[in-house]
Amino acid sequence: MKLAAALGVLNVASALAQCEAPVPCTDPTLLALQISDCQKHHIFVARGSDSGYPGHLGVLIEAVCESLEDCGYENVVYPANSSYAGVNAWCESAAIGAKHAQEQMTSYAEKCPDSKLIVMGYSQGASVVLDTLGGGGGPVFKCVQENNPALDRTKVPGSNIVAAIVFGAAVRTAGQSYTAKGRDALKGGQDFNGTSPRSEEHLAGLNPYADILHDYCNFGDPICAHGSEPMDVAQHLNYFKIYTEEAAKWVVGTVQGRKMTNVQSSAPKSSSVSSKGTPTATSSSTATSASTPLSAALSTSTPESKAVKRWEVFSGVTAVALGLGAFVF
Repeated sequence: MKLAAALGVLNVASALAQCEAPVPCTDPTLLALQISDCQKHHIFVARGSDSGYPGHLGVLIEAVCESLEDCGYENVVYPANSSYAGVNAWCESAAIGAKHAQEQMTSYAEKCPDSKLIVMGYSQGASVVLDTLGGGGGPVFKCVQENNPALDRTKVPGSNIVAAIVFGAAVRTAGQSYTAKGRDALKGGQDFNGTSPRSEEHLAGLNPYADILHDYCNFGDPICAHGSEPMDVAQHLNYFKIYTEEAAKWVVGTVQGRKMTNVQSSAPKSSSVSSKGTPTATSSSTATSASTPLSAALSTSTPESKAVKRWEVFSGVTAVALGLGAFVF
């Protein structure tokens, strides 16, 4: 009953949020970037639970590809099932996602050895990306995910990856050097584990990618900052309203070989959240707030308004849907 009601509410918004709702995306501008041929810059996208391909990350794909020559994307093909589909559904889905992402990147890199690979993930897809790079598996929510090995960064396709960015990962550990820090909704999010922390083995697997990895987690996000109070589902849904421009700058700068840390933009501020709460860990590094300018093309052409419009539509109906049951991503 709750599932049917939730999906019904979500589908009401599908006409206005085609690329986030659980229906296929019909945005012609975005779909024109979906390319399987060899190209200079190729993005692998892991969508969030119960979203149509490519999900919330569509606006970020467009922003990045507007500033990179010969750029396109492909979807990581996996179910993206939430816990509503069954107690084991999330774990089974995430395991398939990591397996398929590694297989797809291997196949593409072997076919296109000169291509620079970029990886993006949101929510469940963020965990899939981290599992793909550093290895994954173990307990999360009320299930146990099958283990998968890390990608060796010294070998194809790991050696072809030039940037990886994730938002709202369910399985993440506090206080990592690659976690975005500092201001607005992000402030304090870095000090909390996700729904489940990553194992020491899987953290070690991510370390070789630390210089090209960026992890966003808002304070109050019930998925990636578990225990930060007050928790608010809006803090899991607003990443692309707030951070599309700066995230695109970070990706482009990292791809182009510039040292990028906590790039900040003039994106709209999020709603305020309390700084109260007991963190599960303490950050081990101090962030450097630095803004690295890119080309004028990026600063003037990033579709921030498009991101805001999509977020306002989808987050509203998702929050209503989630009010019918538990947080399920």
